[in-house]
Amino acid sequence: KFFDVSPFTFHPILMTDFLHTLAYTAAKRWYVVVFLLSYLGIASFHWGWKRTLKLLVLGYFIAWASEASSIRNGFPYGDYTYRYESMAGEIFLAGVPVWDSLSYVFLSFSGYMAALFLRSRWHRYTPLQELQSSWKTVLGGALLTMILDMVIDPVANQGEKWFLGDIYFYPHGGLYFGVPLSNFAGWFLTALAILAAFRLSDSLKGVPRHPASMGLGTALYLGIYFFNLGITLYIQEYSLAAAAAGWGLLFVWLARKGRRANPSFL
Repeated sequence: KFFDVSPFTFHPILMTDFLHTLAYTAAKRWYVVVFLLSYLGIASFHWGWKRTLKLLVLGYFIAWASEASSIRNGFPYGDYTYRYESMAGEIFLAGVPVWDSLSYVFLSFSGYMAALFLRSRWHRYTPLQELQSSWKTVLGGALLTMILDMVIDPVANQGEKWFLGDIYFYPHGGLYFGVPLSNFAGWFLTALAILAAFRLSDSLKGVPRHPASMGLGTALYLGIYFFNLGITLYIQEYSLAAAAAGWGLLFVWLARKGRRANPSFL
């Protein structure tokens, strides 16, 4: 026996049924699997498997709790509702798609690594280990994760136009391309909670194992960004694409300005 896959229920199901449902979910949400595997590879290279799995578990359950709360009482993202009929046959835990909560892990990790990358360009003479354990990096990682969601959520809100599907909606709409501003505040708080919980549980001594992993983590951040920007162009939402491009240009400007501030730093 195993846990149920139906929204809001926990009726036991056969292990064979669970494995079938798991395979179906992984095949349908293949892009989540790709980014999750990328996270596992990069994070394990950066700080080893123990820390990688710790962030995976912490991140998943904090994200799940935030979503389980929001679909019931509107905190922290504001009111939104899943269209469960569009996700028939997929795995849920108390009304929340399992693959959705897993996404928070690699999104928060990539935001954290991008923040570490930017700070390393501005603080050439500060040891990378010190920057990594800094609470300013944690805060910057949460902010960059929120900015990434400002690219992701508006296009996900139009999932009926691409292979995501029409899986949720905001009953009251929103100011930012149909997404309420409370959603982004919720993303900042949740990413901050994930990264802060991880940092509180680990001093991060002795890492990173190799500075190159910081670049790989930043590449994951940019890969997620360009994936969603490409979909935005595919569905011909050019105003949204222009706004998304603006966030990308801001990232490039910050990186280049940091390099000019420290011209000998590569």
